[in-house]
Amino acid sequence: MNEALMLAAALVITGPRTDLPEAQVQARFESECVDGKWNAATCPALRGELEMQLYNDLRALEPNGDIDRAALMSAARARFPMLAELGLRKLGKINTPQEREAVLAAVDHPSPAVRALAKQMLEVQDDRWRKGLGTWWRPGTRNGFAGLVPDTAPEAAQIGLANLKDPDALRYRYFASAERERRVVFTTRLTPDQVMTLIGKGAKVFDGTKLPAGARQQATMAQQMQGVQQEIQAAMARGDMKKVAEISQRINTQMQAMIPEPEAATLRPVAEFSAAPASIRYVQLPAGKKNGAPITAAASREEAFSGETVVVIQY
Repeated sequence: MNEALMLAAALVITGPRTDLPEAQVQARFESECVDGKWNAATCPALRGELEMQLYNDLRALEPNGDIDRAALMSAARARFPMLAELGLRKLGKINTPQEREAVLAAVDHPSPAVRALAKQMLEVQDDRWRKGLGTWWRPGTRNGFAGLVPDTAPEAAQIGLANLKDPDALRYRYFASAERERRVVFTTRLTPDQVMTLIGKGAKVFDGTKLPAGARQQATMAQQMQGVQQEIQAAMARGDMKKVAEISQRINTQMQAMIPEPEAATLRPVAEFSAAPASIRYVQLPAGKKNGAPITAAASREEAFSGETVVVIQY
């Protein structure tokens, strides 16, 4: 694709231009859009203008190959996909904690191509990523230039959250969501119980112990039963029938506790949650507008997301 078409696509992606001189744009952005301030009417356009200017500057410097890495980190954090891609590509690898944070921010970029490049950089040298956020990764379905076009966050009504009055209470996480899997992921500072109250609106809430056992749980149960059989055989060899009865009663109680409640039978467990099942909250939501199927909402605290609550909607 030639430069003219790339810039035309960039204007579509970043929104309307302000057509102000660069110094004036910078001054307005610093006065209206930083230090906790955000003017929704002007800041997106101002940010888009600054990112376009930075992109043009870096493109001019790129043939020389000598670009300050601080500028590349700023580029990697950009919302403009082509600028973020350029910043990540020129960084090449992660040399400092600050660069790692910039690459981590790009993992959650709306553009699938930018996310994929950030993931590739982290996979090479970051074990914390692989064992943490990397377990939540979902690949994008578009590549090439098409992959630079940002994904769109789903509308609340489409995924059964029509009663969510404050959409800003949940932050959509692009890298962990996948439309083809009918799954969206959010994070929030609310507790799992608060989230379920907010989006469930009176629906019964279950913890993870009430769900049907998954393949991993079934394997664990099978191992435990092997140990129990050995206990019973040893007790019978000693002629200790009282011990046999105690073991049988204990196992019966455990098995009864693991029988899923009928209302929880259709809930879909979230395999990525690392917390104990008892601390995970599930609720069945009414069918949304996406495909009319029942919706499972699940929430749990996750250290991989700095201890925030992760909310998974499977529709």
